[in-house]
Formats: sequence, structure tokens, C-alpha cells
Amino acid sequence: MNPTLAYQFNRFLRGSVPFALACLMALLGVVPTGISGFGIITPSLLTIAVFYWSIHRPYLMGAPLCFLLGVLSDFLTGAPLGLTSLLLLVVHGVTLSQRRIFIGKSFILSWFGYALIALLAALVGWLLSSLYSLAVLPFLPVMLQYALSLLVFPLFAFGFGILQNNLLRLT
Repeated sequence: MNPTLAYQFNRFLRGSVPFALACLMALLGVVPTGISGFGIITPSLLTIAVFYWSIHRPYLMGAPLCFLLGVLSDFLTGAPLGLTSLLLLVVHGVTLSQRRIFIGKSFILSWFGYALIALLAALVGWLLSSLYSLAVLPFLPVMLQYALSLLVFPLFAFGFGILQNNLLRLT
């Protein structure tokens, strides 16, 4: 028996939730905070989204979608085109390769795993940005962004978990 068109459309919409949320997070990443001196330092929300969904729903957050998210982010932030795509593909690839370690384990282990992978992404991003600009860029903003990302990770992971349990059960 073939599923109805409404069922297929419903399933498609549910399956697009992780990508749509990541696009929203890319937009949130460029919203001015109004905090003096912190305009350029925002958490790396896209690495949080890619890390979480690469563990829990990897078929809904594939490499092509990570690439598109990176291009969108680069256009929004003015970063060198392809830099964020490369970083998100690194986060996605490393997370997928270690996925079995995180599945069904405690949240603390996932947070620690995110800390390591986000640190790798931050260091690679800083290095590539420095090479692109042919100058050693300041390291403090990169570490502040990393620390801020670690602080907000539990909030987003909790929200994603609620969405996954309630909205994505059928995908």
C-alpha cells in the first residue's frame, strides 16, 4: 500500500526540521546582540546544530546540507566563501566517524565530544582565516566564541532533544 500524498508531505516537512533550524541558527548568528564589544563574538550555533543532528539524525543532516549551510553562513557573515562549509564538513565528518561513542550515552559525554570537535573547528578556522588574510589574526575572539558555544550547547541540545522526541519520531 502506497502512502498518501499528505503523509509523504508530512514526512518531508518533519525531515526538513533539522536543516530549517540550522538555517535559522545561521540567521541568529548574524543578529547584532547590542552588547558593546561583542558584536563579532557570537556562539558558533551552526557547529552545535551540525554536531547534534549528525549524531541523532545523520540522514537528515548530510554532507551536502552541511555544505549549503556553510555557504549560507559565509554569505551572511562575509567570511571567505567555502571556509564555513569546510569547517562544518569537518565537524560533520568527525562526528559521524565517532557517532557510536555518543549514541545512548550520557549528556556529559556528548558535551565533552562537542568541546573537542568545536575546538578542532575553531583552531582550523582560525588557521585558515589567518592564512587567507596573510596575517596572524587575534586568537582571543576565537577562544571567546568557543567558550560561548560551550556554554550555550546544553540549551540547544535540550531543545533539539525535545524536537527529536516529539516531532521527528516518524522520520
